[in-house]
Amino acid sequence: MFKHLLLIVLCLLPLGLTAQTQPKFGYMNYAEVLKSMPQYAEAETNLAILRSKYDAEIRRSEDEFTRKYAEFLQEQKDFPHNIMVKRHKELQELMEKSIAFKNEINATLETARDKMLEPLTAELNDAISRVALKYSLDYVVNTEEKNYLYINPMSGIDITGEVETELGIARPAETPATVPATTENAQ
Repeated sequence: MFKHLLLIVLCLLPLGLTAQTQPKFGYMNYAEVLKSMPQYAEAETNLAILRSKYDAEIRRSEDEFTRKYAEFLQEQKDFPHNIMVKRHKELQELMEKSIAFKNEINATLETARDKMLEPLTAELNDAISRVALKYSLDYVVNTEEKNYLYINPMSGIDITGEVETELGIARPAETPATVPATTENAQ
């Protein structure tokens, strides 16, 4: 009898171990939740204002280059060779400075965006951590890039709604399907 019981326990032991070691995970679209945060719209508005200021300066710089280039084209036939070469170099330098400025602006805007979103991402990461701990999840998968063709709902859970609740984000209510008006409904 003891041998049979021991044999049954030994046979069932691997089943119990696999059930305990199977990871439990959550999944969500990080960018979607981030963009649904109210502060995100404010950060994007501030970034758009900053971008418009830089765009105005770029336009001014481009207008200056266009004006000088048009002058150069008009007057080049009257210039001696050494003046024409000098003006050409000036235009080349102006164009290179303009390109460098545009690259600097792009880097500045990227840094500004990261800085504006830093408190939001920290808050979102904290909310994800709280939800993951609440459900004893081993990890959370970001489905944003669609790298996962299939997620088994028996192994993983969609934590989007829970994270949004942690952040105080109200999901829009489901709108009921509208019934098309018929002659019977209209009467």
